Amino acid sequence: MIRTTFLCSVCVAIAMAAISASAGDVQTITHGREVDLEDHLVPGKHVIFDFYADWCGPCRALEPHLIELADRHADQLAIRKVDIINWDSAVSRQYRVSSVPYLVLYGPNGNRLAAGDASSVLRTLTGALGEGTNFSAQPSGGTSIVPLLAIATIFAVTIGLVARRRKTAGRTASPTPRPSPVDTTSNPNDPAIWFALLQGSMEGPFTRSQLDELHRRGDLGNNAQVRRRGDANWSTLRDVLD
Repeated sequence: MIRTTFLCSVCVAIAMAAISASAGDVQTITHGREVDLEDHLVPGKHVIFDFYADWCGPCRALEPHLIELADRHADQLAIRKVDIINWDSAVSRQYRVSSVPYLVLYGPNGNRLAAGDASSVLRTLTGALGEGTNFSAQPSGGTSIVPLLAIATIFAVTIGLVARRRKTAGRTASPTPRPSPVDTTSNPNDPAIWFALLQGSMEGPFTRSQLDELHRRGDLGNNAQVRRRGDANWSTLRDVLD
């Protein structure tokens, strides 16, 4: 019994080590704020910067294929995700992003190799990785991603056109007044770790008491999107203040 338990423990340890060793290099480097891509290059690796948004269906469809690529080429490839939040965020304006998913590829020596829609950039990448130009991010027996990327590109272009029309229409309307400043005095028991979507852009960090003040003033509704620093997902203000 002891020997069996020991062997099981060894097997589990080996399996965990194998999983850890094969895990791809995937990190999110910003949520809406400006970022210098070249600060996040990895010497000796290809780096893909994936501009995405939580509400983008094609982005969600692309993500597992990027992760699978990173897993298969852990020693050659790093994925750095850029959450644009929305079209008016600082990082969207910084890189003039008008459609997502939008990819930027750098080579191992830090030279920029490609930028644009997922299909074309990933073809460049897989060619550089020695997989040929007929891109398929699925392992053998899986479904080719080419049709998915074609659909994703169509969706991305459509979303970009709709967003541009809304943005153009919004310029003719009277601007919504920005909320007045809130006292930002630091409180050790109520740290400023919360970000909120205010009038289409991510603002913060705020403390919980500041969020409550914004709520009482009517600047944030119960269903306003709020995110804790470091979290990948959004919550509603109601959930945070309850």
